[in-house]
Amino acid sequence: MNQLVKISIISIFVLSVYFYLFSSGLIHFLALGSSYYFGDYFAFPKAVECYVLGFNPTTGLDKPECKGFDYGYALLVFAPFKNFIINSNPYTIPSIFIIIFTIITVKILKPKNYFQIIICLLALLNPSSLLLIERMNLDILLYLILIFICFNKVYPINWFLVIYSFLIKFHPFIFGIIIFVESKKRKIINYFFLFLFILGSSLLFMFIYWDEYSLVLKESGGWKVGLHYLFSIKTIAKVLKESFSIHYGICILILYIIFFNLIYRNQKRLNEISNNDFNFEKKLFFISSNSLLFLFLTFSNAFYREVFLILTLPYLFIYEKQTYIKKVLYIFCVKYFYNFVYTLGLNFDTFYHIENTRYYEVHFLINVFIKGLIDTMLMIMIGSITLKMNIEVVKSIIILKKKN
Repeated sequence: MNQLVKISIISIFVLSVYFYLFSSGLIHFLALGSSYYFGDYFAFPKAVECYVLGFNPTTGLDKPECKGFDYGYALLVFAPFKNFIINSNPYTIPSIFIIIFTIITVKILKPKNYFQIIICLLALLNPSSLLLIERMNLDILLYLILIFICFNKVYPINWFLVIYSFLIKFHPFIFGIIIFVESKKRKIINYFFLFLFILGSSLLFMFIYWDEYSLVLKESGGWKVGLHYLFSIKTIAKVLKESFSIHYGICILILYIIFFNLIYRNQKRLNEISNNDFNFEKKLFFISSNSLLFLFLTFSNAFYREVFLILTLPYLFIYEKQTYIKKVLYIFCVKYFYNFVYTLGLNFDTFYHIENTRYYEVHFLINVFIKGLIDTMLMIMIGSITLKMNIEVVKSIIILKKKN
């Protein structure tokens, strides 16, 4: 079948499923978002309107009803088509993003056989992706930006997009490693100046809008994911703490030791898929996997952030016949299938209170533990390939330094 026809059929099918889930309300059982659609997006048009009218939507000092915008101020300052955002139907822009997200994802995955088609469909229709689009969380924009900077050859645009991504949500500073794989001809001194440019520009913007960013930094610590909707190495430790009162800090330390030990051992067996040519697919894997590792090991992430796992798949599809990669893809299938079990389990009672103390149901803790175990196994497998790539990049920079 012609690749374009295949991509069109899969995209139309996925979009039709999305439409059915939204129109029927079934998405509430699979995504378990809010009682209304696109909840994370709805604060944005209001904030843009306040910004256009000269009010501060972060601090709310001029107009208290404008307060509530808790993303980076750059999102408002550099937002294009502000009048369209303010005056359009509230479902128009989210619908556009859903269509773009679906078509581009299918296009970059380019599934070539039935196994890859199944993974593609699972990636787009599993509950973590559904939660992302149901909430219309800002990570969907970062997802599209990451794809663009890996594809784009006009490098200054990439640098500004890295700065922009960092200024709207701090964790995408990892996107900045794109400078190390954009061009083989770049001199070692250029890396230093590019780093200073990206860092300096970001800090300068934050300094200009310090009141807004200081408030965002303050508020960011006030919202944490508990055991629900969790994608983190901390999942297992949290479950063990709740189930057996095991010391959380000791448990996390043991998990870190096991995690890093396993990815170090695994990466030694990956010479068969190693190469120094950073094409589009390898760039996608390199940046998305490094971002995922940082997030997985550092934060308690809402599990819609699993969407960045999709961007590792194009590279894995290329090496599907390799034994190690085939195992990774099988774990992807297990993970995506179990996401349905996990989310459906959240539809039932997950905790209860006795004398104002919260206790979790046993079935819920088992459910979360299994998901956390699968997540950790997958990230160890992906992390091993990532470590191998990182070593390649460091070696290439050292060689370049010697030549210069």
